[in-house]
Amino acid sequence: MLNDEQMLFTMLTALVKKNGGEIRITENEMDSVTTKDMVMMYYSKNTNEIILSLSLLNTTVSDEIF
Repeated sequence: MLNDEQMLFTMLTALVKKNGGEIRITENEMDSVTTKDMVMMYYSKNTNEIILSLSLLNTTVSDEIF
């Protein structure tokens, strides 16, 4: 799903709406993202939510989300 451009824009739009219609990202925040940063996506069947979690590479994923 993360390779689907429409899905990514839909999630981005949902995040902006959830945050009151605006998200501001500074140049420093953009520059702080490295190739070791990774966004992981899960789906919770219990809550019917998509969960986005920031992880560093080589970090294990908690089993409780599945």
